[in-house]
Amino acid sequence: MMLEILTDCKDIRKMFLKKPVEIVERESYGRTAVEFLDNGTFFYVKDGERIRHGFSSADTVEGKHIGTDSARLCHRETFESEDELGKGKKIISVYQEDDLELRQELTLYECGDLTVQIFLNGNGDKVQTRYMVPFFAPYPDASGKEIFLSLDQKMMLVPYDNDMWLRYESSVPAAGRASYDVTAIYNEDTLEGMVIGALDFDVWKNAIQWNGHDARSMIAFCGIADKGTHDVCEHGIVEGNEVYSSRFVLSWCNDIRTGMEHFGDLCAKIRPARVWKSGKVPFGWNSYAALGGMLTLEHWKTAGEFMDKELPEYCDEDGVSYVNLDGAFGLNFEEIKKEIERIHKRGQKAGWYAAPCNCREAMGELPIRGTGLKIRDLFLKDYTGKVLPAADGTVPFDVTHPVWEEYARNNIRVLLALGVDYIKIDFLSHGSVEGNHFEKNVTGRMALNRVYSIIDEEIAKCGKEIFISLSIAPLFPYFLGHARRCCCDSFGHYDDVRYVLNALNFAWWTNDRIYRFNDPDHVPLYHSIIDGRGVSTENEAKSRYYAAAISGTVMMLSDNYGPQGEESIIENARSRARQFANDKAVNRIARFGKAFVPVELKDGTTPFYTLEHEGKRYAAIFNFSEYPAALGFEAKRGGLPEKGIVVDIHGGEKKAYENRVTVNLDGWDAVILEVFES
Repeated sequence: MMLEILTDCKDIRKMFLKKPVEIVERESYGRTAVEFLDNGTFFYVKDGERIRHGFSSADTVEGKHIGTDSARLCHRETFESEDELGKGKKIISVYQEDDLELRQELTLYECGDLTVQIFLNGNGDKVQTRYMVPFFAPYPDASGKEIFLSLDQKMMLVPYDNDMWLRYESSVPAAGRASYDVTAIYNEDTLEGMVIGALDFDVWKNAIQWNGHDARSMIAFCGIADKGTHDVCEHGIVEGNEVYSSRFVLSWCNDIRTGMEHFGDLCAKIRPARVWKSGKVPFGWNSYAALGGMLTLEHWKTAGEFMDKELPEYCDEDGVSYVNLDGAFGLNFEEIKKEIERIHKRGQKAGWYAAPCNCREAMGELPIRGTGLKIRDLFLKDYTGKVLPAADGTVPFDVTHPVWEEYARNNIRVLLALGVDYIKIDFLSHGSVEGNHFEKNVTGRMALNRVYSIIDEEIAKCGKEIFISLSIAPLFPYFLGHARRCCCDSFGHYDDVRYVLNALNFAWWTNDRIYRFNDPDHVPLYHSIIDGRGVSTENEAKSRYYAAAISGTVMMLSDNYGPQGEESIIENARSRARQFANDKAVNRIARFGKAFVPVELKDGTTPFYTLEHEGKRYAAIFNFSEYPAALGFEAKRGGLPEKGIVVDIHGGEKKAYENRVTVNLDGWDAVILEVFES
């Protein structure tokens, strides 16, 4: 039967041969061009080279789909434009399918960047969507960059937030793996590749994901809600007569390190980072790692006095250090206020802790004074009315509930009334969880933006500048914090050093762009009560302190300096602090507030970092082994002169190098070098 049907081989050929794809239109501006193909896709072109092709699409809640690869093109217009990112050329293409209209806006910029954003409307009727795809890159075309065809290409996997010890990765194509909000697709050896990232963080949770059908295809979309975002509910519905996606930028770069820095600069052009008028790197002490829930007011007093009297070099340029309480509950507020006054009289500043977006489920039956409600009534629920499961041990609040808003405002007002100068705000990711909010048609990211705005409003009323460090928090949005923890809780052992540097390795670019500082978490130099792994070795402490100093940075010690506790731990902690926290040379590096740049972007953590600052060059090298080792890197790779001299910042012996910078380090040891051209 089959042979009778397919008697002509020409018929078979027609079944399998596709019509060649043709360019139907080409537009250019500066170094950027776009080519529209007759299959509804477009090619991003930079400096005359085809980079990657793709199309746009969107789905409605009721299951309708529209994509530029299948819908009818109604019209296209092109005009000169100017926005926050600069002058460019905007190309608007309108597509129609049944009762849906999709408008695709491409903007070409002089520098070689291309942005894409889409708009969905129902031709007069409201539309509802949970899923918009500004850029779907199908199986790569051979006329594009060869890297996209390779199974060795790498995607930088950027976590949504920093909770539960998530790490950055450099992943080979793997179906379904996702990077949140931004990524780079690149060659590890050459560092050549493309940065692609969202530029808007007001409505959508965004992701770039390897496609499940063929991992070499890629989806940059709005509407992710998964384990990585701590969600059990679908992404919230976005509704309107017209619904818009986040803007995504495509940027091809010869070195994705400069590409990621450029991405951070673009974000800051759209919404600048929170200004820290003093400009100075905070130095101080934080109670959490040292003492956890064992903290007393006497510990706080002693830590402040110890820094003041015995750590004269451990301070900012004005001689100021911070004394911060973290997770301190049940302390007398009047006594705390008096102690803050004493701290201020010594010329120090005081900090406190806030966690407005979450609560332990066991506290759910407690009444909320003056409301007739219990705390449980503020817990966020799913669409069946069931309280959402705890994330990292606590339940998220419904941050759109008016009673929660008053609770959050009062929380901040109390701290400000005490006279604090620094607030560490924790568990903000709970405020971005998807669920059945009190206010309808609110996405998790919309809810989180509201949290940030409420806190920002209260702080603005106090009349003085308060340093805000975001602890557990999504990377985006960023406008609330002067600093953000670049990692989860980190303590004082060698694996903590590697973990902190994993974040620096892939997120150095956030420093002085979207956040004024990266926060490498507090630094136990001897012993942490939270850690449970005993005391740190001298070299572990040294490496941990150096890792913090090069992070671009917030410097917070966290050891028990007395008066209560095991006497040997207190004395050794004090001795260790005198040894490392009084290090003039390292503290000078830390006061730059500049993140060192990784030499490599390979999976895991590189031991090599460099910095150019005010005409001087530096390198930092870490030994991640318990055994002595000779370690080195190509000078050119690190942006250093190919021939030069390195000097330990402590004034050690000069050592000449050619092509490679090499050092010998003991187990778990580290060094910071100043580099001179020979």
